[in-house]
Amino acid sequence: MKGEAEKHLTRAGELLTASRTMLSGNLYSDSISRSYYAAFHAATAVLEELGIERKSHQAVWAAFGKQVTQAGLLDKKYHSTGVKLFQQRIQSDYLPDPDDTAKDAEKALTFAAEFVSACRAFLDSHDKGA
Repeated sequence: MKGEAEKHLTRAGELLTASRTMLSGNLYSDSISRSYYAAFHAATAVLEELGIERKSHQAVWAAFGKQVTQAGLLDKKYHSTGVKLFQQRIQSDYLPDPDDTAKDAEKALTFAAEFVSACRAFLDSHDKGA
């Protein structure tokens, strides 16, 4: 795995930990935000490993959809749910009084953990030349 990809994957793991901590502290919107960023860094790691660099969040998700899920490297659900989590994160971060619930935060964290795991498995297999 390339150095930058590994750094993004490490950051994704740290953000999952932060999301769990915030969820346990009833900081649901902040937990959703950290879950999103965990998925974002994992997606970025996969793109980096494939030699694709994007700067904006929208560009990362567009490239992930086209170059990863449409190409059959990972399940299409990861792109569509990642984009939904991106939209949820925008509301969680920017609304003055977001109405995120524990259930919303748990769902975001569950997806993000699965997403990071799938990206890690892809990167491990890609690293081995599979």
